[in-house]
Amino acid sequence: MSRILLLIILSFAASAAAVFLKKLNTKNFTNSGWSVPGHIDRNDFEFSDANWLAVIFSSDTCETCKPAVAESMKLSTLGIAVQEIPVETKKHLHQKYDIDAVPMLLLADEFGVVKSSHLGPVNFENAKESFESVLFDTPKS
Repeated sequence: MSRILLLIILSFAASAAAVFLKKLNTKNFTNSGWSVPGHIDRNDFEFSDANWLAVIFSSDTCETCKPAVAESMKLSTLGIAVQEIPVETKKHLHQKYDIDAVPMLLLADEFGVVKSSHLGPVNFENAKESFESVLFDTPKS
């Protein structure tokens, strides 16, 4: 009986310590407030058989989206399939993936795991460098 009581006390103490440490460490966590999916269903997109898929979520009313889409389309030179998902015609995908900010560029592997993402204006060189580090599994400098 005393062992069970000791285990209960130790469990309570460990839980209390975890809560305390989490509260102390909150300043080290950053939260953009925007939702970025970690996984997509490749069957939701046109290039479901491609090894790599870049998806650019956009809106016709977004001033930043048009140049971001144009820059993103250049990624096809890396052998990446690129698809734009405008909210006006594909609202169900924006809702499914909880897209609450555009433009949002995602790079997904053949299994739909998002390996890289960019939120906001897209600079081709920055996106290319980021995506190449994933494609060729090299650390970003």
